[in-house]
This record gives sequence, C-alpha cells and structure tokens, in this order.
Amino acid sequence: MADTTTNKTKISIKVFVDKEKRRVVYAEADHSFVDILFSLMTLPLGTIVKMLGKHADTTFEALGSLNNLYQSLKDFPESYFATEECKFMLLNPRSLSYDHCKNLKLKIDDTDPVKYFICGTCWSKSYSTSLYFSICNKAKCRTCGGLMNSPHSSKSNVCLGGGVFVSDIANFIVTDDFSVMPYSTVGLLRLLTDLGINDTSHLEEKKIDMGSEQMLYLLKIALSRGFPFTRLIFHKNNPLLAGLAVPGLGSASDQPDFIKKEISTSSKMVLEVCLQKSTGKLLFAEAKEDFVEFLFGILSIPLGTVVGTLMNGTSSISCMDNVLKSISNMSVGRYLKSQDLKNMLVTPHFGQEYYSKNQLFPIKGTLTTQSVSDYPYQLKDPRLNSQLLRQCSMFFVTNDLVISPSSSQLAMKTLEKFQVTLNDIEKYEISIGLEEGLRLLKASLRSSLTLTSILEHQLKR
Repeated sequence: MADTTTNKTKISIKVFVDKEKRRVVYAEADHSFVDILFSLMTLPLGTIVKMLGKHADTTFEALGSLNNLYQSLKDFPESYFATEECKFMLLNPRSLSYDHCKNLKLKIDDTDPVKYFICGTCWSKSYSTSLYFSICNKAKCRTCGGLMNSPHSSKSNVCLGGGVFVSDIANFIVTDDFSVMPYSTVGLLRLLTDLGINDTSHLEEKKIDMGSEQMLYLLKIALSRGFPFTRLIFHKNNPLLAGLAVPGLGSASDQPDFIKKEISTSSKMVLEVCLQKSTGKLLFAEAKEDFVEFLFGILSIPLGTVVGTLMNGTSSISCMDNVLKSISNMSVGRYLKSQDLKNMLVTPHFGQEYYSKNQLFPIKGTLTTQSVSDYPYQLKDPRLNSQLLRQCSMFFVTNDLVISPSSSQLAMKTLEKFQVTLNDIEKYEISIGLEEGLRLLKASLRSSLTLTSILEHQLKR
C-alpha cells in the first residue's frame, strides 16, 4: 500500500497578488515546491491520468481524451493481450525517477513501489538458468514455464540529501504560467516591468500551505485551463476568471528537425473512419491491433518527452512547456544538482524497455536490470513477436479514444446515439504515420475530438 502519512504533509509558498486585478503575479518558493513541478516531467501520461482521477473535484477534466484511453485499457479484455504481463505493464507505466521522487517533501504520486518477481524453481536449481525478472506475478518463466511469483526485493541506490532535483539552499520565482527562475532582485524587477507593473503597492503577499490535494488541483488546472495560481486562490469567486484565455492546441508544424526527417520514412497504419454525410461529423473508426497498440503505448510516455522531444516545447499545454523550458535553461551545480538529474528530466525515453513495435515515435525504452546475489537480472520481455496485442479482429475507436473490440451492437448504438441513418454514412480509409500520430497526441492532451484532428489533416490534402 502507498504511504498514507504523506497526505498530512504540507509545503508553503508565498504568492504575490495584484489586488486590483485579483490575479497572482508570481509565487516565491523553495526547492520543495520546484522539485515537485520538475518531477512532473518524468511521470508517464498514464500515471498522471491515474493521479488526477483520484482528485475529488470533478467539475472539470484534464488531459482531454487520455482519460478515456486509460479507462479503455483498464476495461480491455485480457484475452486480447499477448500475455497477462502486457496489460499489467501498460496499466502501470514506470517512471525512471521513482526512487528519486520518494524523497520529495510532498508526494502527489502515490503509486505503489514496483515489485519484482523471479522464478523460484529455476533460482533454487541454478543461478544462471533464468536471469530474468518480471514486475507481474502472473508471468511465466522462459525456462520451465512455471509462474515467476517469487518476490525479489530491490534496494534503491539513490541517496539524496536536501532537494531532489534542485539545490535546497536556493529560492525560486514561479510565474502564473509556471515559468521557473532562480530568485534574484534583478530578475524579479524585470518580470514586474515585463508585466506592466510599476506600482508595487498594489501587490499583496499571501502564504499558502499546500498538501497533496491542493497540488493535484494545481496540476489539474495547469494541464487544462491555465493560470493555475490565480484559479487556485480565487477559484469561482473571481468574475475575471471567465475572461482568462484557455491555451489552444497550438501549431502542429512546430517539430524538431530529427522528427521532420523521420516523417518521410515512418511506417503507416490504416484506419477506417465512418462519417455522417450530411454534417461531416466523425462517428467512429475501426482499426487493427497495430493502431490500438500505438494508442495504449502513448500512456507510457513521460510528460517531458511529449512536451520537449515530440512537441519541441510547443505542446497544447503551455504551463508544461514553460516548466520544461525552465529546466533546460537552468544551470547545473548552482541550481540543478547534477547533469544526470537534468538529463533525467529532459532526455527522451519510455519509462520501460519493452514497448510496441507499432509505436510511431522515434524514442527508445530504458534497459532495466536488477541484482540478485550479484547476478544481473534483466526484465523479461512480456511481448510475443514484439507485439502487445494478439492478431485478431478489428477494434472500435470513438473520436474521444474509447476503445473496445468491434461488434455490430456497438455500431448500432453509436448510430442511434447520433441519430444517423444508414444512407447518411460514408466511409474513408486514412493512413496514420508519424505526422498524424503527433497530431493525434497533441489533440488528445486537450481535446475530445482527437480522431477529427487526423481526419481534417488528411482531407485537406
């Protein structure tokens, strides 16, 4: 079980409010708050969806269609997966910073520690016959076929003092759009000038004590509505909040050079979509297991990889763009504790070594090893022929990424829901490559019209 005592922990920050405009200008925080912000970059999207799903406030949702995608994965029949391990791995994506983040003063990710299992039968016979471990106790041993259900404890080599990612003797300025900079008087004056604030008598200092619930709410706002500090403090009592702009989806053409080179050679998948003729509305799509594997794999990608590597710092979530940019601009030694930690926050990766061969993005997994009595054990590949799903029939995919095995009942219910007659339907076949995958990913972070983003792009050609 996750440690529930951390729910009582609080951290404090000071926010400076423009009393006339009733908006937060900036916050002043120490390492404990900034460490949490920076740690978000290492969390897989699926982990963030799980975290936010536990938040009590359901008046608005964050992360667009990814909530439906994660729920679809939970509900997906195990018989469609290559092994039981595959579903477990997808539902529990790994964060490479987990051992580091155990040292955060306030923990918002209450994911249970990863458990490791080996084959007890092979272990008792010989150390060298089965040098594999699994994170699922239903995995089958490659050597004897028995269950790998013997627990193996793993010790963390992470020993940290003070801050986790940043120095514990530094203070930071955090703006209302999550730009983070080391505190300096010159920097603060420049910020106020850039914001058009000349009279500091209008600023009022407020102290906020934040627990895990408040941090999750702040994150939820940052991922969906923008201006998180202002919304956190004034909430629904501020009529000016209605006028605050919600960041849009941004441009899909802002891609790093290595992504542009990959687009022309990327593999393609086929998607059949059904539209309503009279309105052009996308009703549903049907896809093979390759496209579904790609979608489920999105949940294993860390937020920082999405924002920085794949979106080049111009994602549909401006607050997270600013966090990543702040990390990239921050110097090592004086503020960030080491280059290795900086790389952990900004370097592209999957949190786990084994992912679908059908994932379209040019990023790689991270090799995972554990030591058992000085023998290096490697994570067992749960896939079959590098696939997570079995080759089987078609799958039904809605515009907002609800996925299930196809059936005539689903199709009929969808037509009834949208009140569409059979003679008002037309089918299109569209191809999905790296460019379309990036468009889908960007749309899924903010929109419920995820598949429409691909369709519109292809129909304009």
